[in-house]
Amino acid sequence: MWTKRWTGFLAASALAATISGCGTIPHATSQTSSSSITTPSVHAVMDRLPGNLQAKLIGFDARKKRVSHLPIAVKGSNVLYISPMEQYAIQQFHQIWPRLKVYPVVVWTGVTKTQAETIWRKEGYPSDPLPSAQTEYVPQTIPTPDAYHRDGKAWKEVPGILPVSQQEDWVTFFH
Repeated sequence: MWTKRWTGFLAASALAATISGCGTIPHATSQTSSSSITTPSVHAVMDRLPGNLQAKLIGFDARKKRVSHLPIAVKGSNVLYISPMEQYAIQQFHQIWPRLKVYPVVVWTGVTKTQAETIWRKEGYPSDPLPSAQTEYVPQTIPTPDAYHRDGKAWKEVPGILPVSQQEDWVTFFH
């Protein structure tokens, strides 16, 4: 039964990646008789999107949508949910990071701080590649990367990464 659910999850993830042009990285799951703990596999690091997905990336304006709440509640007017295993996304945000006047809250998903640090070292970063005044680590896995900007009582959401030609739109989005 567990295998059937995992296969369904993988199929749904592949479909979501095809539709949106980005996706989540499936995490390995370790189960014991008393608990189920999500443990990221350091070997699952994705350093780039597959070429077929890179070519299908949807532009900034087409991705924007308005939502009523964040998937994991945090305080801040700009929030970035990201997995440390999505090196391709980290690279995109890392490039625009120095041009941000105020960094968003960064929520590293599916990992503890220690796990994230191990993954960053494997990716070649000596420390947090996206330093922020507020950084959180949560065990939950959600579709990432996903960026939010407070807009009145709601949020503007831009999921995934952008085509290379539109990376500067992140600077405007987080302003």
